[in-house]
Amino acid sequence: MSIGRGSIALATLALGIVVAGTAAAAQPTQPLAKQRTKIVLFKTRVASDGFVTPGQPETVAVSHMPRRTDFKMAIEAPPTTLQCGQFYFCDLAPVRPAPGSPPFRTDRKGVAVVTFIMPSTYNVATDPFDPATRRAVAFAKDQRIHIDVQGVKREPRVKKIGFGFGRATVQTGS
Repeated sequence: MSIGRGSIALATLALGIVVAGTAAAAQPTQPLAKQRTKIVLFKTRVASDGFVTPGQPETVAVSHMPRRTDFKMAIEAPPTTLQCGQFYFCDLAPVRPAPGSPPFRTDRKGVAVVTFIMPSTYNVATDPFDPATRRAVAFAKDQRIHIDVQGVKREPRVKKIGFGFGRATVQTGS
């Protein structure tokens, strides 16, 4: 069998089809554009009567949060507190809803009135990465504190984050 123009053309056509087929199979299809998540920040307002008593139920109002969102609360000794200065680290004292009160959740307007039991202590540590250095410290009379609030609501392609704090002063029985 001789190799002529017809045989070469046929071989070239067959080789072109094979190469094009493997190139198309090796190249994946165009992936869909990645949809970015939009982040919306809410500056939450926390209002109280300005005074809290350790071990007693306290009520605060939370507003400007994402609507119908579960949120967390904590009591914090601000960095201006003597124990929370340059050489010590103060932990947040998390709070939970008072027994018999509803969970921390905003309504359809992003507002909530919640009741919690004020903790009587918070932790102070010399090394924030070593739990053995933590020690409990009682809240002092007339100590300033922050009532921190944070809540996150996820919707399709939108993440709504509400955070803020209110200030109060600790009152003790003595």
